[in-house]
Amino acid sequence: MRRQLFCFSLLLAVAPQAVPAPPPSGNVSLISIVLEKKVADQVQTVDPTHVFSGGDTVRFRLRPAVDGFLYVMDLNTSGKYEVLFPRPETGNDNRIAKGHDYIMPATSNGWFEITGPAGRETIYFVLSPIELTIGQMQNRATSNLPPQGIAPTTMQPRCDDAIFKARGECVDAGAGPKAVGPNEALPRELTEAANGASRDLKFTSDPAGSTVTSDSPLAGPVVYEFLLSHN
Repeated sequence: MRRQLFCFSLLLAVAPQAVPAPPPSGNVSLISIVLEKKVADQVQTVDPTHVFSGGDTVRFRLRPAVDGFLYVMDLNTSGKYEVLFPRPETGNDNRIAKGHDYIMPATSNGWFEITGPAGRETIYFVLSPIELTIGQMQNRATSNLPPQGIAPTTMQPRCDDAIFKARGECVDAGAGPKAVGPNEALPRELTEAANGASRDLKFTSDPAGSTVTSDSPLAGPVVYEFLLSHN
């Protein structure tokens, strides 16, 4: 997926936005995620499990339910890790505030273009109530390092036949926000910056977006992943 340099900035919305379903009673909401696609001059909210095509342009709309700091890394379908945020080119102010809307990327053009082999792109999000030590992580973002990950499965994502027949949209049930497995290795930069981050999270998703929740208030770093499926 080809990227442009971006930073997170407050988005002052002037039109109604898609709102993900509220979390189940008893769960503590951490952040909501809406996936958007650019179609001509229009912006469409798409299902988090939507299967994209090469050349599609997408972005994330985020609304935290807590104050904290956000860190994002990507494992693309070629097997290469990339620090998305924060990084020197986009500024170091990655503080997020409860109830505000943020878009990613927030450049003047403001979109990711889908490129690379077919498969599932893994985007890691770390949310922390305190600022993490990420100097080494930022420095590596500007270095021409060799790939450090294992390329995700390159099999062609398959549409859910029932959903395709019902509403004409190709979705991949394995895509969208997911908990990081207990034995799943994280990118080394995230491991060093957020060692011991909790993976015990829950997700509520519908076509309007997703909400990440926890059984308890945010007391330390948490990590989850978003699988972006494309052909």
